[in-house]
Amino acid sequence: MRNVFLGTTAFAAVVLQRLAESDHRPQLVITRPDAKQGRGQKLAPPPVAVLARELGIEVIQPEKLHEPEILAKIASVEPEVLTTCAYGVLIKEPLLSDYEMINVHPSLLPRWRGAAPIERAMMAGDAETGVAIMRVTAGWDSGAVYALARTPIEPDDDYGTLSVRLETIGADLLVKVLDERPAPVEQDETHVTYANKIGPRERALDPTQSPEEVERTIRALRPHIGSRLPLPDGSFLGVIAARVDGPTRAPAGGLVRTEGNRLLLDCHGGALELTEIRPPGGRVMSAAEWLRGRPEPTLVNFRLDPALPDRELPEVLERARAEWIDPGDEWQPHVCALAARGTPDVLAAMVELAASDAPADRELAAYVLGQLGTSTPALPDEQDAALRAMAEREQDPEVLSAIACAFGHLGDTHGGAWLLAQRGHTDPDVREAVAFALGGRPGADVLAALIELSGDDASGVRDWATFALGTLAEADDATLRDALAARLDDPDEDTRLEAVHGLAVRGDPRAEAPARDLLAAHENDDPDSVWTRHLLAETASHLGD
Repeated sequence: MRNVFLGTTAFAAVVLQRLAESDHRPQLVITRPDAKQGRGQKLAPPPVAVLARELGIEVIQPEKLHEPEILAKIASVEPEVLTTCAYGVLIKEPLLSDYEMINVHPSLLPRWRGAAPIERAMMAGDAETGVAIMRVTAGWDSGAVYALARTPIEPDDDYGTLSVRLETIGADLLVKVLDERPAPVEQDETHVTYANKIGPRERALDPTQSPEEVERTIRALRPHIGSRLPLPDGSFLGVIAARVDGPTRAPAGGLVRTEGNRLLLDCHGGALELTEIRPPGGRVMSAAEWLRGRPEPTLVNFRLDPALPDRELPEVLERARAEWIDPGDEWQPHVCALAARGTPDVLAAMVELAASDAPADRELAAYVLGQLGTSTPALPDEQDAALRAMAEREQDPEVLSAIACAFGHLGDTHGGAWLLAQRGHTDPDVREAVAFALGGRPGADVLAALIELSGDDASGVRDWATFALGTLAEADDATLRDALAARLDDPDEDTRLEAVHGLAVRGDPRAEAPARDLLAAHENDDPDSVWTRHLLAETASHLGD
């Protein structure tokens, strides 16, 4: 068939080569103007222009495709069809109406419409991808599909290896469609996904993802775009290859560390070993080779900023809400990022979220209001005022629990009267949060409330209140000791342990027998809880005095 081919990239050049060898050799090739390339930024023609000239096919490189003289040039060769692949220009009327236009798109449409279908398929962990031969329409890769061809995405594939396979598959499939002219089938709009262009931020290794996801991204961007790790001095470490390593040392993620001549990044749920890298201004080498050269220690052992400063607040908030509704994992990186920012815009966003009709939104707002600034409240007066406003109108027990915990995180001077008023709440989760929040606060009224809560019907409430009395309270009198002694035979072992520990550190002889029983019971096991091991060890040390 007589045709005009529009394309630009190396992928498109492979398609052009196959067309030229078939019965559908183009009469005209249209490609993009020469562009600056490489470090020297010298003007160079696109791959399709180079190949077209080698093949002896007329080629033009218009700045604007839809100018009248370009439309006239296309019409002059009397094409029966226009074929396209990776041209890089939005095609509009009148071309769409004047000609049948057939495009080679490297995905299994309707999945991954858009600019980066190969990368997105790999990054998403798709088991397979392929090529669609489709009709070009005004929509974004939304035209009817003439044919599909599939190929698996192998575990060791990167963009380079996969794109080479897809080039050949796409070229052969286009020729087959031009030979056989099958009827096109409309795409199922319910299965559409979009392959947005890869942005600069996506080049940076993202420890909020699992190590498997980060490793896939590294392969998806190799070798044409490249992944990188931001370094504390403002430079970037190019990351060429990595492998999933094993457990993370930092559950909160974002820790860059070394183990001998191994360079690791702790991610969400596991560690990633960076095996091949490019140091700033250097050549590609193994990470082991770089580490043997003894780079500056601060460049190989540091923590990435938990505030995720490269992300806009709306995105962080959206992801935080998703994490909060369906936590899945103990670590919620975007929730942590909101707290770590400690900025007025986050405070304002939480105040707005606190007015949501959804209890989960209000619960998240209370949590962040208590944690804003993380270890030290960033805006304590404003955080207090926002939590007080929530407390006045809130009825949902889960949100009330979050408010109580938030006051606890803010510190001794915040929410005291409200917390004391909530100690008799009908919901045990609220009472447990009150026991947590009152722990370590001074005052006889606080001590009386904790003693009352240490006898609560709910084991969780008793545990927190007994911990607050035994470990956090500075007071030491007969009333407090009697409250602890009342828990020595508590049916909940955690509560018993807190009571034994609290009496032992005060030198109360009532702790000795139950303490020795607990120590004997745990002599040969390995308690999962670090806190349990600490309490047992400290209790034992006081018994030995």
